[in-house]
Amino acid sequence: MRISKVLIIAAIMTLLGCSGSDDGNSEAVDSRYKVLFNYEGDVVFIGDQTNKVIFESFSIDYYLSILGYYHDASTNSLYFIARSDFYSGFKLHHINLQELFETRDYYYSVTSVDINYNSDDYLMSGAMMESENRYHFIVTEDDYNILLKTYENGSLVETHNLTTTFDFVNFGVEGIDYLQASNKLVFIQDVFNSSSKKTSIIDLSTLNLIGEHTSFNYNYFGSFGNEQDQFLIGRRDSGFEVHEYLTDIQGNIISNNTDSYSFIGRASIGYDANDNAFEYFVEGDAREEVGTINTTTGELIKEGIEGEPHSRNSPIFYFTPN
Repeated sequence: MRISKVLIIAAIMTLLGCSGSDDGNSEAVDSRYKVLFNYEGDVVFIGDQTNKVIFESFSIDYYLSILGYYHDASTNSLYFIARSDFYSGFKLHHINLQELFETRDYYYSVTSVDINYNSDDYLMSGAMMESENRYHFIVTEDDYNILLKTYENGSLVETHNLTTTFDFVNFGVEGIDYLQASNKLVFIQDVFNSSSKKTSIIDLSTLNLIGEHTSFNYNYFGSFGNEQDQFLIGRRDSGFEVHEYLTDIQGNIISNNTDSYSFIGRASIGYDANDNAFEYFVEGDAREEVGTINTTTGELIKEGIEGEPHSRNSPIFYFTPN
């Protein structure tokens, strides 16, 4: 009888011990997700806490290239501008991330509207999406004048000549980029008869030149930032060593990364407003990581990914289901 009681107590303690162990080792539960796209419009949802691939969905439509994105977090809607081939025009496409997350369809479709883009314009930039209804293109019509064309609801509403206003010439253009959160245009070009590059920063809300410097003298890879702080990424080959630089928007070096291959420049980057951190995602060459970038020290804090996210190149969009 005494042995039976001992066995019963031991069994109860074992169950309690297992329960406690499970609670202690329980996996993090995702309440928010990182959403990324590739050039063809295929999308992946990755758990924000677990870094686990939740599911992928593939586009029914084929896109030659995606030129720009806009994410409306208040409605969980994502908009992007793309073209299907060299002959058809641009279209504005819309995805409801909430619906896609709920259905988890293997293939997804979009709603689309035409953009009345002039096919004679030579496109020099991606689509700079200020909102789902307002977006800009940098183009040239005559191989000399550089124009900023602004569209609203698919129609051209404004044209500004950047050559006459800011002395931008269609020669030695090294980089054109758009900082969506601050609505700034970054324009980098070679300085004539010099090894320097000139970086010009324009506030698109006022069309004023708000900054200009020759401190950023690297091959331009990209930019990221929030409303207050913006950063540039560049690369320089020195002998057999590759240097990849993270600088502030004024070209002041934050970090000099000498990894064995281009890393930050190929990463998808996003600003996480919840954690006040810049995050990156990179996949390829046996490297599959997400992590954070310390924009004060340049430190990369790396974490692995569970699952197969495949190659992605869009910004990171943060999605919280309703």
